[in-house]
Amino acid sequence: MKVCIIGSGSWGTALAIKSVVAGNDTILYCRRPEFRDELIKYRENRVYLAGVILPDELMISSDLKMCVEQADIVLVVTPSIHVRTALQNLKGYAHKNQIYVLCSKGVERDSGKLLTTVMKEELSSVGCDLTVLSGPNHAEEIGRNLPAAAVVGTTSMDVGKKVQQALHSKEFRIYTSDDYIGVELAGATKNVIALAAGIVDGLSLGDNCKALLLTRGLHEMTRFGVALGARKETYAGLAGMGDLIATCMSSHSRNRAAGQQLADGKTMDYIMNHTNMVVEGFFATSIIRDMAIQHRVEMPITQSLYEVLYEEKAPQLALQELMGRDSKIEVS
Repeated sequence: MKVCIIGSGSWGTALAIKSVVAGNDTILYCRRPEFRDELIKYRENRVYLAGVILPDELMISSDLKMCVEQADIVLVVTPSIHVRTALQNLKGYAHKNQIYVLCSKGVERDSGKLLTTVMKEELSSVGCDLTVLSGPNHAEEIGRNLPAAAVVGTTSMDVGKKVQQALHSKEFRIYTSDDYIGVELAGATKNVIALAAGIVDGLSLGDNCKALLLTRGLHEMTRFGVALGARKETYAGLAGMGDLIATCMSSHSRNRAAGQQLADGKTMDYIMNHTNMVVEGFFATSIIRDMAIQHRVEMPITQSLYEVLYEEKAPQLALQELMGRDSKIEVS
């Protein structure tokens, strides 16, 4: 199988390594020639995945036409803000016999659209197959071949199985799901809860509070997903509970780390201006909150976080208001 990865950040680099491990002819597209040269020279992504040696078999190129045209499977691994541009740039080289896998999590900042919607808008005329990959996947661990798993969301299980076979290896188990919308929505909404988890950590509120947040956060994510057509069961799997746990607990999580900075009194604007990594939860919070209002879905954690981010409410006050809500039946 010939696999092309679009995006040479930490996650794109880690997936390129896993594709090589799985036995594919793999090429990593690097938009900037000077960065491509650095990767080739050092066989290491020193900027985004330091300390991880790139396999000798991994090809690296800045020739988008060559990378895309020869591929059987194309993994799109850019920050959400760049997904549409990346698809527009490669569209002229895409063809109907390919499978495109969305590996980015989040929503489009300008339009508020789901990234799968963006992918359909840009590639539907090509006639290629579209899927989405999600799960508890920190690049820092996967790049080092630590055990992990992911799930492929697809509208065609035959297509999903092809992606599964292409990426599955001893240390990286790939599952399939026909809940295309649920797999994507879970990956987008968990970033919101991860920001809140970082606030809990930053305020030293303890394990009980963290467990409360994750449990109610998962309930909130599920309610939102079901309202938009996802299946409840998906949120008990890798794309839901699995990704939520990893993102809210790990020291690798940029969203959780950003939440800790919020607890320290830093604003969203300050954090964005002092990091070279995209904090997807910042943009997802506003968009998902608006979608929840539109679909009449109650999401108190998301609403409270929106007030912290966009109205500069003190995190301590937001927490007090959440804890002061009327008691209710746990599952209804």
